[in-house]
Amino acid sequence: MEKGIMSTKIKGTKTATLPKTYRELCGLLMPRKIHDDAELESAQDIIDALAVLPTRTPDQNDYLETLAELVEAYEAQTVKFSKRSGLETLKFLLAENKLTASDLSRLLGTDISLGYRILDGERNLTTKHIKKLAQHFHVGPEVFL
Repeated sequence: MEKGIMSTKIKGTKTATLPKTYRELCGLLMPRKIHDDAELESAQDIIDALAVLPTRTPDQNDYLETLAELVEAYEAQTVKFSKRSGLETLKFLLAENKLTASDLSRLLGTDISLGYRILDGERNLTTKHIKKLAQHFHVGPEVFL
């Protein structure tokens, strides 16, 4: 093995060597603003290769952190996550916790039909309901708004 080089696999190549110094890593992929999905994929491939190394040099850590920040910045500009409605969030939390509409009614301390009406969209959550649900699921009340 050459001085300053580590062997590892990078997607799309059989075997590649991963440099140990920041300067050599820049020769592999110059850290700069990501403009498209092809550049994103290249950065992610190197991030993946660096992330699985059992030990990294300080330069590799710095380079990994820099690429991760560039990927995060690109995704913040291009990837749009849809915000769930309060009802969708409630349904998700119920499903994740294997709870039914009847269980929802019991959590809210109301008659059994209210849970079904809330989940069907016929009734809205009150402030009191939201506080109870936030406390039960250990989330902020804003997720139900």
